[in-house]
Amino acid sequence: MTGSHLNTPVRALLVMGLITIVLSVTSCVSVQQPVQETYYETVYITENRTETYDETVAVVKTICGEEALIPCVVWSNPSLRFKGHRFIWYYGYRLPGTGAHTEEKLRIALYKQDYYEYSLISLFDMAPRGQVLQPPLISAPDPLQPPAVQPNWITKEGDATGFKDWLNLANIKFNFARFLGGQSDLWMNRESAYAIEFDTRGARDIAIVIAAPTIPQNARYSASWIWTDNVTENITRTLERRVPYQVERKVEKQRTVYKTSRVPIWEAPFIK
Repeated sequence: MTGSHLNTPVRALLVMGLITIVLSVTSCVSVQQPVQETYYETVYITENRTETYDETVAVVKTICGEEALIPCVVWSNPSLRFKGHRFIWYYGYRLPGTGAHTEEKLRIALYKQDYYEYSLISLFDMAPRGQVLQPPLISAPDPLQPPAVQPNWITKEGDATGFKDWLNLANIKFNFARFLGGQSDLWMNRESAYAIEFDTRGARDIAIVIAAPTIPQNARYSASWIWTDNVTENITRTLERRVPYQVERKVEKQRTVYKTSRVPIWEAPFIK
C-alpha cells in the first residue's frame, strides 16, 4: 500500500508535465519580427586626376637677316634735272636676293642733315634695261632706241647736244623700269637719323635716285637689304589635363529584414 501511494504522485506529476509540454508546443505560433541589419554596398564615384601627355604642334618662327649694300654705279650731275628737280644723285645696286624669302626690303637710313632742301628720293627696279651709267657714257651692250621717248624722266639744263643719245637711253631705261616707291620733302634739317623701307621682292638690279641736294652732305645715307622668312617647325611639348575616372567604394548601409520565430500564442498580439 505504501509503495502504491508513493508512486501515484509521481505518475501524476509526470502526466501533468507531459500535458504541459504538449500544450506549450501546440499553443505556440510563428511570427515575423523586424530586425535592423547592417550590410555593405559597392558604389562608383567619379573623381578627377591630373595626367601629362605629349602634343606635337606646328610653330611658325620668323628669321631675319640684314646685309649692308655697296653701290656698283654712282654718279651725279648738276646740269641734269630729274622730274623737274635740279641735280641728280644716282646709286645703282645689285641685290643679293632672288625673291626666295618671305619678305625682302631695302632699308635706306638717312643721316642727320645740316641744311634744309626740298628733296625727292625714288627707287626703281632697273632689271628690264639695266643701270643708267654716268653721262655721257653708254655701255656697249645697251641698244639704242628710237629718239622719241615719253615721258622724259631726265632732262638737261641748257644745250643737250652731247647728251642726246645718253638722255634718250636713260629715259628709255626709266620707262621700262619698275617703280618701287619713293618719298618727297626729305632732309628738312633733321636732328636725327631717319629710315625708310621699300619692298624689293623679285627685284635684283635697283637704283636709288635722289633729286635736289646741292650739297653732298645732304645726300648722305646708307642702304641695306633686309629679309625675313617664316619657318614652320614641329615642336613637341608636355601638357597637363584633368581626366575623370571611376573609383570603387564600399558604403555601409542599414536595412530592415523580417525574421520568423515561435512565441506563445498569448504573446503574439503584443509583437510588432
